[in-house]
Amino acid sequence: MKEDIDYSLIWKYFNTSLTTSEEKELTDWLEADNRHLQYFERLKEKHKQKINTDKYTSNSDHAWRNMHLAPKHPKRNIWKIGIAASILLIVATYFGHNLLNQKSNKIVIAENILFEPGVKKATLVLNNGEKLELESKKDTLIREDEAIIKNSNSELNYETNRKGERKKSFEDIQYNTLIVPRGGEYNLILSDGTEVKINSESILRYPVVFEEKQRNIQLIGEAFFDVKTDSLRPFIVTSADHTVKVYGTSFNLKSYGNESYIATTLVEGKVTVSNNSESSSEQILQPGYQSIYKKDSGEFEQHKVDIRQFTAWKDGRFYFRNMTLEDITLVLGRWYDVAFKFRNKDAKDLTFNGNLKRYDNIQSILNQLGKTNEITFSAYDKIIFVD
Repeated sequence: MKEDIDYSLIWKYFNTSLTTSEEKELTDWLEADNRHLQYFERLKEKHKQKINTDKYTSNSDHAWRNMHLAPKHPKRNIWKIGIAASILLIVATYFGHNLLNQKSNKIVIAENILFEPGVKKATLVLNNGEKLELESKKDTLIREDEAIIKNSNSELNYETNRKGERKKSFEDIQYNTLIVPRGGEYNLILSDGTEVKINSESILRYPVVFEEKQRNIQLIGEAFFDVKTDSLRPFIVTSADHTVKVYGTSFNLKSYGNESYIATTLVEGKVTVSNNSESSSEQILQPGYQSIYKKDSGEFEQHKVDIRQFTAWKDGRFYFRNMTLEDITLVLGRWYDVAFKFRNKDAKDLTFNGNLKRYDNIQSILNQLGKTNEITFSAYDKIIFVD
């Protein structure tokens, strides 16, 4: 690890005169060790004092050079995320304007970007390709096909004439797509009255008005469905090469592209699950059970589960039960829109139990995780390091 740095780089940083290569050298040095950031903080205080006392002169460069880095082997401080973030935010507050002028987001950590929980936001793609950012259209009426789409209170509601809906043939179907980004969630009421809660980093494609024989939609990501009962028209959710068929029930479906499985968790009612191969047979799932579809082998497993672990997100909670830290960071990363990097590889397999508030700042979540095991978290840019 590089302990020393050319102090003229810090001085040039204060004067916003760093070159691209110099900026990279400085930010790499700051990232390498928390002591470097502490040192940088001390320089900031010195700089403020000089400005406040009007003693800032052309000899400042010499003054910076006369300062020495803290001893190379001091007693190491353990930094939890709250401490690291606090110092980073102080630095960001003081130097943020200059840094942005240098067209870089390194060093600066903005609390409302890095640590805040997700919000209600989504993009609606209409049948003609037009895109509407729903976060900025809080109360909107849209006419599409035979439906009136209302966007109000972070919920998209499709209202239609149910009798007219039954006359729809497959060829007449028009589709909308709802895209929920990382750090977002949204609620949807389909034209048949089915209620859907869509989690972060998810895409749902669905008919504006369902056809007369069945109700087909496609999902990438995660959503909770409360399906309107209709004994004549099954409700079918396709995700990759996996299909869930229901008539009226409540269930959670998780199908992210970067995960090796698709999980269907049934709360009430009855569903069947299958893959899309010709030889596949439907498997019945009972309430309180979860079906795991393994993408690589095409095989199914069923287990009785605590459904809170897989549905608590829709009620504003994180419910962890013997969950590995690696899996927890996937959940947190999507919701807080951050990336996790394990510098301590062994920490991936640590397991946790907990019932935490989903809308809390991520610092409080990580502080609680850090209390139960010998792991620490530090933050840099939009990356959280696990040590």
